[in-house]
Amino acid sequence: MLLQNSPHKDHEKSSPLKSQGIIKDSPTERCCFTDAHVDRIRHCFPADAVFKSFTSTALSDFVSDAWVVFPATLFTIGYSYPFPAFTQSFFSLTGISYIQAMPMIWRVLYTFERIIEQEGIDLGMAELAELYDLTTFRSHRYLLKRKVGEDHPVLKVTKNDTNWKRRFFFVRRDTLPNGKDLPKEWATHAISIAHLKLTPAARERVLAFKKLDPEIRSFQVTVQDSQEVSSASATMSSAGKSAKSAKSASLFGIDDLANVKSSKKKTPAASPSASAPKLPIRGKGKKRKTSEDLHGFPLLRQQFLDYVNERFTEIETYVNHVEDQDRQIADLQQMGVLKDLKIADLEKELRATKDKAVKALISFDYEKRDITQDAKVSAAITMYKIQLQMAAEAQDPSFDKGTWDVEGWKARLAELEDDDDAEDIPMLEGGDAGKDQGGEAGGDGAAKV
Repeated sequence: MLLQNSPHKDHEKSSPLKSQGIIKDSPTERCCFTDAHVDRIRHCFPADAVFKSFTSTALSDFVSDAWVVFPATLFTIGYSYPFPAFTQSFFSLTGISYIQAMPMIWRVLYTFERIIEQEGIDLGMAELAELYDLTTFRSHRYLLKRKVGEDHPVLKVTKNDTNWKRRFFFVRRDTLPNGKDLPKEWATHAISIAHLKLTPAARERVLAFKKLDPEIRSFQVTVQDSQEVSSASATMSSAGKSAKSAKSASLFGIDDLANVKSSKKKTPAASPSASAPKLPIRGKGKKRKTSEDLHGFPLLRQQFLDYVNERFTEIETYVNHVEDQDRQIADLQQMGVLKDLKIADLEKELRATKDKAVKALISFDYEKRDITQDAKVSAAITMYKIQLQMAAEAQDPSFDKGTWDVEGWKARLAELEDDDDAEDIPMLEGGDAGKDQGGEAGGDGAAKV
C-alpha cells in the first residue's frame, strides 16, 4: 500500500520551511522517514490529514506557519493524534516542541496515560513534577530525570532508540484538530514549574503511584498493525487495555524471511530500489483474500525492500559519522601542531626571562656590594676625622673630655667589623687615657714655658 494523495494535496498551501539554526551537525540529522514509512503510521492521524512529501534535506528544527513536525517514535509505541489530555498538558506546560522531547519522555508519558486509565489514579502535572525533573540534553532536547536519591518512577524507559533524530515528518496544520495551536518553534528559554504546588491530595496520589507493582509501572509498548487498525480504533484506550503487543506485519525483519514458506513459485530477486510488483488477477471480478494481501509474498518483499533501504540509510549515517570524525581528528592534529609551536615559543620566552632575571640578580648583587663598600669607606673616613678631632681636643687642657661618646663609636666600629682597630685606639678608653694625653700636653707646655 503506497501513500495516497490527500484531497487537499492539489491545493497545498506553500509556506517556506526555515531552520532555526539549532542543529549543529546537520548532515547526521537530515530526515530519513520516507513517504513509505509515513504510509504505515498515517492511520494514527485523522483521515483528511495532509503529509508533506519526503525530502532528505529536511531538518527537524524547520519551522513554518503551515506545517508542524512530528517525531515518528511516539506513533510506533501506540500513540495517535490528537494526544490524550495528560500528554497534551505536559507540552502545554513546558512549551517545548514535540521533536524536542527525547523518546524516553514519550515512553514515560505513555506509561502515565495507561496507569491513569487502568488504575484510576488521577495524575497530573504536579505529580509528574514531584517524580521527575525536566532536564535539557544538548541542542535544546529534553528528557525526564529521576529525583536524586529516588528510584526510577517508570521502569524500562531508558532503552536506546537508534536514529530517532532523523525519523520525523511534517503535517499541514489546518488539516489537524487544533493544528494552529500546536508547537511551532523549538523552546530555547528556561522552563519553570515553580508554580505547581503539591496539595495533600496530590501527595497521596504520588504515594499510590509509588506503591504500584513494578510491572504496572513499567513501559509496555502496544504495536498497532498499519494494515488493519483504523484511525478510529487506534486510541490510547485500546492501546492501554492490551498489555501484550502483537507483532505487526510491518515490523518484519530480515531474519523473519527465513521462516516464511510460500507455495508460490520463486520470482527473480529485484533490486532494492525496485517497487513491489503487482500480481496478476486470476479471474474477472474476483478479489484476492485479505489474508493473502497481509501475509503473502509481495507484502514480505516490500517489507524486505523497506528494511534494506533503512539499513542503507543507517550505513550512510555511519559513513557521515566517520567522515566527521576524520575531520575532527585532522582539526585536532592541526591544533596539536599549533600547540607544540606555541609551547616552543613560550619555552623560549621563559628561558630569555630567566636569563634576564639572573643578570638582574648579579647586577643587584654587585650594586649592593659597591654600596656597602662605599658606606664602610665613608664610615671609616668619618671615624678617622673624629679621631683626629678628638686628638686635637685631647691636647686642649680646657676641653671637657667627658663629652666624648666612647661607647657609641665603639658600636659603630663593631658594625664595620673592625674590632681590632677599636682596641688599637687607647684614647677612647676614657679618663686615664685623657689624663695621660693631658699630662703629656702639660709636660709639653711646661717644657715650652
